[in-house]
Amino acid sequence: MVCQGKCGCGALCRRLFCREKQPPPDSDHEEMPFTLCQLAESQDVNFTQTLSEPLTIGSHIICTGTPSEDIPWFAINIGSEELEAGRSDISVHFNVRQPQCYVVRNTRRRGKWGPEETTAYRLYPFKVNKQFTIEIVVDETETLWAVDGDHYCSYVHRNPSPFTARWIEVTGIRDAFLKISKTDNYPTLAPERPEISLTTSIDNPPETEQPVWKPNLIATITKGVPEGYQLVITGRLRPMLHSFAIDLMDGAREWPLPNIHLHVNVRAHVESQRDRQLVVLNAWLGAWGMERRQRTARLIPGTLTTFRIVRGPTEWSIYADDMLIGELEHRASPGGVKALRVRGDLYPQRIFLCPATSTPIRD
Repeated sequence: MVCQGKCGCGALCRRLFCREKQPPPDSDHEEMPFTLCQLAESQDVNFTQTLSEPLTIGSHIICTGTPSEDIPWFAINIGSEELEAGRSDISVHFNVRQPQCYVVRNTRRRGKWGPEETTAYRLYPFKVNKQFTIEIVVDETETLWAVDGDHYCSYVHRNPSPFTARWIEVTGIRDAFLKISKTDNYPTLAPERPEISLTTSIDNPPETEQPVWKPNLIATITKGVPEGYQLVITGRLRPMLHSFAIDLMDGAREWPLPNIHLHVNVRAHVESQRDRQLVVLNAWLGAWGMERRQRTARLIPGTLTTFRIVRGPTEWSIYADDMLIGELEHRASPGGVKALRVRGDLYPQRIFLCPATSTPIRD
């Protein structure tokens, strides 16, 4: 069925949309919010690259392109079986929806879509007429997606998994470029990680100029956290507080997955009516260990809050505004800590390392 509207595009429209969204007899086709020709263009502006060998752990896919104002969405599909419109199995569907400003991930099996995923580690990064670069790396259990060098989201393998993929399709991007290779680092376009400064005490700011700390950051601690020292993080909590995590890691990278010596996860969305938030402590040393949970954080959303992580002889101690909210024993040599990662609803403004002090502790 060919578009016969006043736009005169002559595009081949999908039957489903033609059937459900036929314009009234006296209306202008071009005034519909999502015109049939736009949807048809999104289908037509695409290309498919057949995989010469299966995707494996470390497979690295780079896609560049520029969102177009006249096409409301674009997508990257990693699929298996023969490519057939509307029927082929799709292991990973990465769908950028420009009018809504969010990205949907999903899997299609035997013609049926699963539940959508939309959460991300950063704000919506795509803009009309601004070129982007998407990096995808395949891990054992998930694919990781970065936009312009910053990790954006991850997507856990479903059935079928990307390891059975036979092709990659890019649709809705006019000037798209696709490259498939192998990597031992991700994201390859990541900017240089900032270094955390050392100062003499918690009351003296670092002498060196502080970087502008971005949300969801990774920073290096080249000399580690000596015993008796503390890592100080001052930042603003999101007004609609959901959760955030602070990780002490053995490397400043997203992938290969670093060991996490200390994982501090504050969750406000679980039983949020309570006056204290849940604190979950753990460590990842090739796999997650046993969690330690306590409802000890008394945080006020939207406020500036200071967290301190103190390295003791046998444990890490975590404070929020001078209140002890948890302790976790060393599960690996603490000298191996070389990086800090902050994710979620904590927006850092100052980060530095200094000797631990006799800061008062409130119950």
